[in-house]
Amino acid sequence: MRSARSGRRGAKPEREAPRPERSVIQAPRFAKSKRRLPDKAQLAVDDAVRGLLQDPLSGEPKRGALKGVRVVKFKVAAQQLLLAYEFDEKANVIEVLDVGPHENFYRDLQQYLSAR
Repeated sequence: MRSARSGRRGAKPEREAPRPERSVIQAPRFAKSKRRLPDKAQLAVDDAVRGLLQDPLSGEPKRGALKGVRVVKFKVAAQQLLLAYEFDEKANVIEVLDVGPHENFYRDLQQYLSAR
């Protein structure tokens, strides 16, 4: 006869391994694009990245050739900027890919990703 403590019935569920702390990685293209922006816009980009650390799924997921990429839109003065990133849930890492105005943003991003 089996005791109540032996076997799987009374066993405690195994704990999941703790997730690594969320981190941000900059693609070289992002760093170069950010450097070209005015100081006020650079501060707004920093705020947008901090927002991603809080909620990495807040960006709009893209389809087609940009599948896996998410984009957050935000305004600086009268200009709208886009911030493209990828979020790896398993590694808990956000890779910021590019930032800039809408004009040719998606076309240039697609060319950059296909060349990587």
